[in-house]
Amino acid sequence: MRVSYQWLRDYVNIDISPEDLAERLTMAGIAVEAVVPPVEGLEKILVGKILDVDRHPDSDHLMLCRVDTGSDVVQIICGAPNVRAGVCVPVALPGTTLPGGMKVEARKIRGQISQGMICSGAELGTDEWGYGDDQGILILPEGVAPGTRLDEALGLNDRILELDLTPNRGDCLAVINIAREVRALTGAELKLPEITLARELDEHTGDAVRVKIKAPDLCRRYACRIVRNIRIAPSPSWMQYRLRSAGLRPINNIVDVTNYVMLEFGQPLHAFDYERLKGGEIIVRRARQDEKMVTLDGETRSLSSDMLVIADREEPVAIAGVMGGLPSEVTEKTHTVLLESAWFDPLSIRMTASRLGMRTEASQRFEKGINPEGVLPALHRAAQLIEELGAGDVTQGDVDEYVRPVVPRSIRLRLSRTNRVLGTSLSRGEIQEILGRLDFPCEICGRDALLVGVPPHRVDINGEIDLIEEVARLYGYDRIPTTSPVGMLAPPGKERGFSLKDFITDAMITFGLDEVITYSFIGESALNRLRVPADSPLRKALRIQNPLSEEQSIMRTTLLPGLLDTVIYNYNRKLADLGFFEVGNVFIPQEEGGLPKERLHLGIAACGKVVKGWQLRDEEVDFYYVKGIVEGLLELAGVADVIYEPTSKIPTLHPGRAARILAGSRELGFLGELHPDVLSDCELNLRVVVCEIDLEELTAVMNLKAMYRQIPRYPGVTRDLAVLVPLSVRADQVEKAIYSSGGPLLRECRLFDVYQGEQVPEGYRSLAYSLLFQSSDRTLTDEEVAEVYSTIVKSLIRNLGARQR
Repeated sequence: MRVSYQWLRDYVNIDISPEDLAERLTMAGIAVEAVVPPVEGLEKILVGKILDVDRHPDSDHLMLCRVDTGSDVVQIICGAPNVRAGVCVPVALPGTTLPGGMKVEARKIRGQISQGMICSGAELGTDEWGYGDDQGILILPEGVAPGTRLDEALGLNDRILELDLTPNRGDCLAVINIAREVRALTGAELKLPEITLARELDEHTGDAVRVKIKAPDLCRRYACRIVRNIRIAPSPSWMQYRLRSAGLRPINNIVDVTNYVMLEFGQPLHAFDYERLKGGEIIVRRARQDEKMVTLDGETRSLSSDMLVIADREEPVAIAGVMGGLPSEVTEKTHTVLLESAWFDPLSIRMTASRLGMRTEASQRFEKGINPEGVLPALHRAAQLIEELGAGDVTQGDVDEYVRPVVPRSIRLRLSRTNRVLGTSLSRGEIQEILGRLDFPCEICGRDALLVGVPPHRVDINGEIDLIEEVARLYGYDRIPTTSPVGMLAPPGKERGFSLKDFITDAMITFGLDEVITYSFIGESALNRLRVPADSPLRKALRIQNPLSEEQSIMRTTLLPGLLDTVIYNYNRKLADLGFFEVGNVFIPQEEGGLPKERLHLGIAACGKVVKGWQLRDEEVDFYYVKGIVEGLLELAGVADVIYEPTSKIPTLHPGRAARILAGSRELGFLGELHPDVLSDCELNLRVVVCEIDLEELTAVMNLKAMYRQIPRYPGVTRDLAVLVPLSVRADQVEKAIYSSGGPLLRECRLFDVYQGEQVPEGYRSLAYSLLFQSSDRTLTDEEVAEVYSTIVKSLIRNLGARQR
């Protein structure tokens, strides 16, 4: 919202500077983001009077102008076609910087000195305010004294307050209501416009139009007046200036009046060409499904049955609260106008404007809620201005259909709670005085309360806490004492219970991954990108009824889309060494309907390199790197009998670099590199390894029971074992067989080499293990170790078809 300081002073008599006023409003909760002049830099431009004009001796189109600048007479060279003696013009003297950034200096032009510049409206930026254009210099009104500042000469010596209003303060979209705030903050006198009509036609409005409200739940009140003998013309300069200062473009006197009153009262109005309304009747109704109408912007709109329209007997003529229709537009041929002022349901207007993509000044105000009691005053104010401008003759009275009158609201405000919430010690009288400055009438209600009436324009006040906020902001947040928080120390209670999410998060951070949190909403396109089959359970997602976008239309059934988006976002910003994890819910729809089942999952995505430092080689992120993280997590969780079973049945993953994670008969999740086609679709030119684990399944096999094992007192014996095993035998099978046959003396088995190639028979590969043998009660002999070692080798040969190298 942009508010002219000069316009504001018409309603409240203040003598403080615009900057001081902005500070006070901001401290009272109405943030002023900036205080700016209508046009920057005009205070540096002076009014000059051209005394005489001679042709430049060395040019056909340049003129030598002697210009009186108030304190001196200077020569300025000008080539504008409309330059002439005797007129007043804007002059930029040497050293002045124009609004566009150009610096004016004295210089020679074809041998003649030019001591400044005579400016056009386009060069000064005043053309947007109706002063001049780029076709010639700006000719100022007669009688302006040379040396006058240009902003004063044009009436642009104003300041515009740019307000950043919170959504609840829709009342401050009206200049009059901002004036009320200023009165409350400064104590200055409030001067609201007196609404009277000097003359009215003998005809009564009710004789020319009838109003029917067929949707009373969406339209509480609808009022109108008729204006005859319309004389379309430009509105006066003072009105055009005020409209421009608020960011609106002047159109003609009738339309400008409706916009002016909207800015003044916060009540949107609309003017119809009365002669284009069929049947002399206004019907406020719901639109028919797929009903069409052409709006003022020339677009054909398709309406739905939950939208509100203003119609005549045959067709809609406006989308209520949003925009009028093109056929009933006020034009130069209009002779009679119907002025509309109404109250429409905020939710209905918000829905309509959103679906049609039509956010207008009117819809913005209706969406936030307007004062139903302000409908008639705004209508009569518009009629008064039309009469004062000589733009038409107003009929007597009005037609006012008020089907759901507003009941005056009163709220009980407890003094003790007010002081407790604010940390103050205000008396009843002080609170009553503060609220009185805001036009909240107060009555004493018991020993500790006030019964506070809510003025109808404050639709944001709904409860006691809202009144407490009003007291706080008018009293002054800076006056509320600062105190340190006080809390009672409670005796030690029970130890905090185990949190699976915290356990997993701590483990992942320990393994060097960064936590991310992604949206629970995804789109079908995210599943398509991951090559999820049409018959996959992941496609059975809960659909959102009113999604913000197609990319957030379903609830996620997997964490991979969010993790992949995070990888893509960072990769596109030249960050390739990435390791992310997320612990979050996925949402599984239930067969019987109702709320979906939420299951906690762990997702991992990693790519690039793990930087180890200058002394060590960087480690490439691959399948085995992420597998190591998963193994570390499952070891911490005490999960036994874990198998990583190769799979090629997950389309998202590389068919030769993917595995299902099994713990006994339970499938915990999957692990693998993304499929090359997925990487290609995402324009990722590197391997990306992902993993997802169902933490409910993990919980079922976890064993966090701490087991104490004494540190061995006796030394261990290390032996290396290299065996050839068929390619069909997995390394975990070999390891399991080694532990099974090694008995209690085998303390550790670690795979340190895998080889396949020359010197290894076809169909086999070589696996080399480091075995640690150790006893807790004695030093082992070579014979004991050799016996166990031999048992292990025989078991591998017999059970897995291995050969010792």
